Amino acid sequence: MRRDAGAMPVGRHAIETLRLAGPIIVARAMLLVMFVVDTAMAGWAGAAELAYMGLGVAPQMVLMLVAVGALQSVVVLSAQAQGAGDATGTGRVFRAGLIHAVALGLLVGLLSVFSEPFFRATGQAPDLARGAARVTAAFGWGLPGMLAFTAVNLFLEATGRPRAGMVILILVNIANVPLNGIFGLGWFGLAEPAGAVGCVAVSAALRWVAFLGAIGYLLADEARRGDPRRLVVPASTWLSEIATLGGAAGRQIRAVGLPMGIAQGVESAAFTTIVFVAGTLGTTTLAAHQITMTVVSLIFMMAIGTASATAIRVGRAVGAGAGADAARAGRVGIVIGAVMALPFSVWFLINPDPIGRVYTDDPAVLALTRQTFLVAAFFLSIDAAAAVLMGALRGAGDVWRPTILQTSAYWLAAVPIAAVLAGPVGLGPVGLMGGIVAGAAVSVALLDHRFRRVSRGPLGRL
Repeated sequence: MRRDAGAMPVGRHAIETLRLAGPIIVARAMLLVMFVVDTAMAGWAGAAELAYMGLGVAPQMVLMLVAVGALQSVVVLSAQAQGAGDATGTGRVFRAGLIHAVALGLLVGLLSVFSEPFFRATGQAPDLARGAARVTAAFGWGLPGMLAFTAVNLFLEATGRPRAGMVILILVNIANVPLNGIFGLGWFGLAEPAGAVGCVAVSAALRWVAFLGAIGYLLADEARRGDPRRLVVPASTWLSEIATLGGAAGRQIRAVGLPMGIAQGVESAAFTTIVFVAGTLGTTTLAAHQITMTVVSLIFMMAIGTASATAIRVGRAVGAGAGADAARAGRVGIVIGAVMALPFSVWFLINPDPIGRVYTDDPAVLALTRQTFLVAAFFLSIDAAAAVLMGALRGAGDVWRPTILQTSAYWLAAVPIAAVLAGPVGLGPVGLMGGIVAGAAVSVALLDHRFRRVSRGPLGRL
């Protein structure tokens, strides 16, 4: 870490990062809690429905996370503009980000039409492919709303208003439980139970509700402040920016967002490839793997939230020309992310059984989840550190090199090791988790080396 008498103290960095990260972590967790609830209720409808859920959402999640990764450029560019005192620049970034969010959501949603042939081409059984395709279609129509909400919420976070998205997501999650019960499981006899498809369709609708709530709050808050960022512009300005995909700000969004989207896609595609490997090993193995990764993903939201907070703090420091603070903010965030995951690792090691029973009472599935949680315990802090390292590098404007490093870690380590351990070695779902642990460890080593180099060099606004 760089020593500089003018830099903010480490303790102050930790307080500011935690203060920003808290509501972001809750918001990220709430995004995934909706998926966790869908998965749990699909599991209550039967092991087959749980398998449909796991396979059906997997490809859409990859594409969605690629889009979400690309939209992280909204955070970086807005934070750097905020640090530089460029209010109207943040407004241009917002409009360009929202345009890209809707366009990406429509594109990804349309791809759901081809999901069943895709599942069959990957070697899935016909019944599994059909059931999963229905889930994919239900998930797809909610994606434009989901990504539009993401763009608005990222902008709110970058401009110092992270609690708004958190509150909105808490409310839609509260609504999701009874609605899932009604349409997914047929509670109270109000609707025919639709299993996994019903659960996913409810969540898709609620993601649109979340977007409407977020954009309404943002516009009202900006109007109260006198619209300093010029978010409310004439229709002709919107039409011009839509026609040019955001103009100059849009070009920045794409230039910075492309490597971020690729990086997110590389990791997500690696995990999805492992899901497909699990599918070829049988429904029980796929269900156990899905339960484990769903819980791990929920815990991982702490790392994602800390990574976002770290990217914002590093970005603001870069925009303000405070290089030493940028380096220190990155290091503090990495430590916070890794430490936060430790209590959950202990839980996985000591008593993982109650977690599995939330999703299923199938003895065979529970026996496998018991083993996979033990392996996952060694994954949480490592993967958290990798996520925050990526956030710190993004805040510093370093996007392409980390993408290449992360690609190498997951495709040259995680996927082949998982396939070998699960198949030829015969470890099944335990082998799949072992491969994921290996990929995360390689990622941390490579990204930490990169951050050390970047943080010692000159840092400038994008």
